[in-house]
Amino acid sequence: MGDAGGRQRRARGAIEKLAGGALRVKVYAGIDPISHRRHYLTETIPASPTAEKDAEKVRIRLVNEVNERRNPRTKATVTQLIEKYLAVANIDPGTRRGYERNFRNHVKPLLGSQPAGKVDAQVLDSFYAELQRCRVHCDGKRRVDHRTTVPHECDHRCGPHECSR
Repeated sequence: MGDAGGRQRRARGAIEKLAGGALRVKVYAGIDPISHRRHYLTETIPASPTAEKDAEKVRIRLVNEVNERRNPRTKATVTQLIEKYLAVANIDPGTRRGYERNFRNHVKPLLGSQPAGKVDAQVLDSFYAELQRCRVHCDGKRRVDHRTTVPHECDHRCGPHECSR
């Protein structure tokens, strides 16, 4: 389609064909504020008779997400963002120790590797449910809670693990 100046308008985003017939939709979403690299939203459409039509719908949806700023602005993980925050946060030393302890014991092992843009209400609900189930995030198998982390002879202070908050 041409505009008033006779130039062709270019569609935002690209659809490329992958081996096996699947299609990859890719839309530019700006510069990642953490890595300072170009950030793209991508989605893969499985091969099917309607794949091209489906890919075009996805391209339009991704362009709209970018236009409405509903897309993740970064591919950074939860760990990367929290570590960056803690490096510059102007907080009381006691508060910092508490934040770092909670991050190390709970957030990092359960959510740390997740891309921050993928953490939604369902992920947070699951995270909070795990925090309520067991504060050491055990796998439910039999284990012993030891009184110390150094080698020792177990006595009455070491015993079977009981989940607690």
